[in-house]
Amino acid sequence: MLTPMASIWVEGVSRSFVQALESLAAAVGDCTDELWEASMWEVPAPGADHQFLGPDWKPITDAAQRNALVEGWVARRSTPWSVAWHALEVLDYDLNGEFGPWSPPPPFAGHPHWRDLPSLPTAWARTEVLGYVDHCRELVHNKLASITDEQAATPLPAAHRFGGQPHAFIITSLVVHTTEHAAQIRQFITGAGVPFDAS
Repeated sequence: MLTPMASIWVEGVSRSFVQALESLAAAVGDCTDELWEASMWEVPAPGADHQFLGPDWKPITDAAQRNALVEGWVARRSTPWSVAWHALEVLDYDLNGEFGPWSPPPPFAGHPHWRDLPSLPTAWARTEVLGYVDHCRELVHNKLASITDEQAATPLPAAHRFGGQPHAFIITSLVVHTTEHAAQIRQFITGAGVPFDAS
């Protein structure tokens, strides 16, 4: 909970973030081993113009290596662990907004989702993803406890994919993005017979 001096919109966004992250954590925590690496929907193969990068940030040009990455992308993109990782990384990055150095916490540091999803040796464990949820809870609390209206209105730097938009626009949209992906995982595991206690 924020201090009594926090603006009402910040208080409202904070409460929504709490609910979104609780929903994601609950869905991740309830996901079974069998479903953790199962595709939730069919993923089309990336087109020939999609560029895969290696750990050295250089494009992958070897055909066999690229084909393996395409297969990995298709197999992993819609799995619960991938979708949860994506949701948390986006939240983490967009809270920073390219206003300073940014890196996710270990063991995710150095492994951007969009680059390393198809090549990561193994899926992240649920405990690791839940640790990232806790990290994001703290980030959200700290950000919203200190943000001013002036900071919220500051346009994002050009390096950000939404460069030029007020930071507040992106921060508030993160609630919807996180909730959407939590709901996808919840719907998938519920459809597979995992019980859901809504209390």
